[in-house]
Amino acid sequence: MTTTKQRRDLVLSAIAVGLSAVTVLTCSALGGRKAAYGPERPATSVAETQPPPLPTPSATASVGPEVEDDPASGVGLWAGADNLGVSEEGNAIPRLPRFYGALARLASGLRHDHVRIVWLGDSHTQADVWTHAVRSKLQEEFGNGGPGFIHIGWDTYGYRHEYVGLRVSGGWSIRPITLVSVTQVEDGVFGLGGVRLVPRGLDSMASLIVSPKGLPGKGLWDLAYRFTSEDGKLVVKINGSERRLEANARSLGRIQHEQFETSGPGGTLAVEQAWGKPELFGVVVESADKHGVVLDTLGLNGARVRSALSWDETTWVSELARREPDLVVLAFGTNESSNVKLKGELHTERLKKLLARVRKAAPNTDCLIFGPIDRGGEQYSDVIERINEAQKAAATELGCGFWDGQQAMGGKGSMQRWAMMSPPLGGGDRVHLYPRGYQKLGQMLARDMLAGYHAGIPAE
Repeated sequence: MTTTKQRRDLVLSAIAVGLSAVTVLTCSALGGRKAAYGPERPATSVAETQPPPLPTPSATASVGPEVEDDPASGVGLWAGADNLGVSEEGNAIPRLPRFYGALARLASGLRHDHVRIVWLGDSHTQADVWTHAVRSKLQEEFGNGGPGFIHIGWDTYGYRHEYVGLRVSGGWSIRPITLVSVTQVEDGVFGLGGVRLVPRGLDSMASLIVSPKGLPGKGLWDLAYRFTSEDGKLVVKINGSERRLEANARSLGRIQHEQFETSGPGGTLAVEQAWGKPELFGVVVESADKHGVVLDTLGLNGARVRSALSWDETTWVSELARREPDLVVLAFGTNESSNVKLKGELHTERLKKLLARVRKAAPNTDCLIFGPIDRGGEQYSDVIERINEAQKAAATELGCGFWDGQQAMGGKGSMQRWAMMSPPLGGGDRVHLYPRGYQKLGQMLARDMLAGYHAGIPAE
């Protein structure tokens, strides 16, 4: 008899294999951007047409100032050494003082807000398997702050989120139509998650159902959307209660946020009856009655660092600032490795540009660069090694932590070994991993992060 866990692993394995095929389609489609959109025309940046929106505090931000740390007691402080040692796989334990300090204040009751992680990456991230392995370990120790960012209106390209059910019916469009692009598409406004979903008619409906495991208590839901026509309307239902959103001249063409509360545990948000093709940029779901860790999964199949740089900077920076992240993780490199002639210096410069945007949005956030995992084929494995070297150099220069995915797997050639294990951890395409492989890597990183945290907490 097949157990529930076995059935789940089979489903996740199918998703991993599907992502392998979609990556090939996505990457090859990048060359067809002109054909997909017709003749190119100069794109008008939002920054040229309107003043930048001010960063808005997160829905769960505390009321009043945080309680001050007590240096004498050491409570709520993190004071780790410059060198925290290495893991058994040879990775340096990440030194993330601001992030660990936020966890320390949360654990000691001095912080009255969630500790937030924003994780950008490619298909490995989009599957929300290694990200959930990190999320679950941190939430187990510091509290469940909710599932974080979730796309609504999207259930293709293998998109999924742990503890969340996605339902889509009727006609929907996704922009960019190839999911990612290395050059700006249209006005470049794709919200925090890099895509926008557009219902095409009154029969277009979408919902997301968060399970009690993902949201054990009361919830705050933050829907990001935009009207681009004066007749724009949208009906939103939250646990059956209906709210109608309508366009107005003052906010036309700008990303707006509508917030909802639920009594929990779990909850359902649905959008329907759309007029004027409103655009949806995702929903953030967080706990309203207990503070904890929230990890936003912002992965896109086929993405590169250049993909994130193609988004309109002003609006993306504003949306990231709204999240008030304590840690931003950048996990790119697998798709870049398809270019066996890639120059490490060029890749480093692109990472610096993306991190400059991150710090514009969140000057006090910590950053962690997650170097790409190994890839089958000697030439690709060599490129992955060069990319990791370039990313490590960028991390050192910019004051970020660095964690080498290839090193964690066992170095060059490890993808082949992982694929030949019984049961296999590496996928048949020698690019992706099976769910158990992603879970293993996520657990390794969570272990190293927790080791770094505990290395700087005073003994009781």
